Amino acid sequence: MIRSGYLCLRHLAEFFNIPVDHDPRPDDPISITREEFEAAAERLRASGVPLRPDRDRSWRDFAGWRVNYDPALIALARLSMAPRAPWSSDRYEDVHFVPPALPWLRRSGTRTRG
Repeated sequence: MIRSGYLCLRHLAEFFNIPVDHDPRPDDPISITREEFEAAAERLRASGVPLRPDRDRSWRDFAGWRVNYDPALIALARLSMAPRAPWSSDRYEDVHFVPPALPWLRRSGTRTRG
């Protein structure tokens, strides 16, 4: 399910001419910090959710999956002007971004009349 989700996000990103890395390294940077991850894990633990005892391994696993879809997720949130939400649309500064209409018409640098 995770793989199908990140592949879907990549395909959507490519449709809107957003560059996507199809072979990211598990240790490539992501938009979530280790501190944010730890804070979320602590909130879960405090709520009674059982967690793996090895937080370092949990972080590596999380980051290793997130790297597959992080750039596409953030760019699509920006493009769609998604409302502010943790770990997605709160990752970019230009909150007044207005997406271009019909970006596929500008891919080759020429406009097509329809």
